[in-house]
Amino acid sequence: MWKKISPFLIILITVLFLYHPVLFTYFSQDDFFHFKVSQTDGSLTEFIKLFGFYPFEKRGIAFYRPLSREIPFNLYYSIFGLNHFPFRIFTMIIHFVNIYLVFLLVQKLFKNKFLSFFTSFFFGITAANVATLYYLAGGIQTLLATAFVLLSLLFFYHYIETSSVKFKIISLLFFLLGISSHEQTLITPFLIFGLGIILKLNKRKVAVDTLPFFCFAGLLVLIEVFKMGFSSQEKQYQAIFSIKTAINSLFWYSNWALGIPETLIDFVSPGLRLNPTLLRYWSNYYILIFPAFFISTVLLFIATSYLFIKMRGVFIERRFLFNLIWFPLGLLPVILLPLHKSTHYLPISLPAFWVLIGYIIFSFYKELRKKRIILAKIFMSLVIISLTVLSSTSAILGSTNYWAANRGKLAEKLLNQVKKTYPNLPKGTALYLKNDPNYPYLTKEWGKASKQAAYILNGSDALQLLYNDPTIKVFYEDLGELPKDLSEKKVYSIIVKIYD
Repeated sequence: MWKKISPFLIILITVLFLYHPVLFTYFSQDDFFHFKVSQTDGSLTEFIKLFGFYPFEKRGIAFYRPLSREIPFNLYYSIFGLNHFPFRIFTMIIHFVNIYLVFLLVQKLFKNKFLSFFTSFFFGITAANVATLYYLAGGIQTLLATAFVLLSLLFFYHYIETSSVKFKIISLLFFLLGISSHEQTLITPFLIFGLGIILKLNKRKVAVDTLPFFCFAGLLVLIEVFKMGFSSQEKQYQAIFSIKTAINSLFWYSNWALGIPETLIDFVSPGLRLNPTLLRYWSNYYILIFPAFFISTVLLFIATSYLFIKMRGVFIERRFLFNLIWFPLGLLPVILLPLHKSTHYLPISLPAFWVLIGYIIFSFYKELRKKRIILAKIFMSLVIISLTVLSSTSAILGSTNYWAANRGKLAEKLLNQVKKTYPNLPKGTALYLKNDPNYPYLTKEWGKASKQAAYILNGSDALQLLYNDPTIKVFYEDLGELPKDLSEKKVYSIIVKIYD
């Protein structure tokens, strides 16, 4: 019994050690927006309408994601208000469930517990999870979507093994839940078809079995494009169909998946020139991150090169190719959005990435062990340690400088300040958030304290949620003067204190 659960306990303890600050990170920015747009009048009819398809112009929301966006945010606020802790616990539980599902799927495919443990361990600890876990509004969507993709694959695998139609139906149901959570789950029919190819099933039968999946996927795409539409104003959501753009995006997503911090991209200029201010921004963490990254990539390059020269068949093995296609396919909706790169889009592709890395490492180790046992052990030790140090250090760094982690702290501080100053506010109140004269000037684009508060609280959303009053108006000094027709008696001012 202990031997069976000990690997998962190791993963659980490691993940909690690296990501426990997530549990104490408050809401910020997009979190408040999603709470706000998911609100209804409390009736069952209005709640059911959250599952509807609405044009972007009507609600200001693109994409169909009710199961991971409107529904959880609506239910959560009605039960817990702005208490962040239960929501953070919920996302962490989903992450642990996904880790276990990854283990099950890899074990099904490879029948290799070492590879299964390796994949699920690094899936769980990789620093790519910083965005997924700290950025709640986006992370909850891709976490749930990942769970539904993995469940759909596992149940379809059961269907292949047993020929029991009930498993195919369950697989389809999880797929429907998936496409109601995030459009990245549209890869599921292709992955299911790939499973059939891996297991050498009759292609015609696989095509028939996956037809309902492809039909529902196609229907969602049509609804997304022609019914809901997208924002023409937000450039970050405008796709650029360019091979160069896709390769650049894949380069960054691959490095992030390996464990390099997402913030690195902000300090790299064209030509891969590094801005030296990064060393100050990362503090002393770079002393561990860069050597660990260098050692990891060099060892992986050596292993890959050797296998390519001596054992090229490794790279055309069906299961390897399946995961090689899965990784970029899972990112296909976002690799064409160069202005909207974020590691919170990685969870669906991470299982494939770590299978590929693990498969290369174990294949090389197995071959090297035949000739030089000690060297093989040194290689394995170095690569495991360097990969672990890379992700662990980057994850700890993320808790100190990732934007969602920092803005969560500031949002909690601001809301506590406002609530302490004004425990209750009358209907129709106008709150005026003024600049703190002690706030340091950085740049014109960055602005002063009130401009940062506007981002952190997402305009009026956070304060309307805090007082549960949609009639409250919120103004920020940096964003313009108070309306002249506003009665001074209804204006409550407060100085934004976010700088210690």
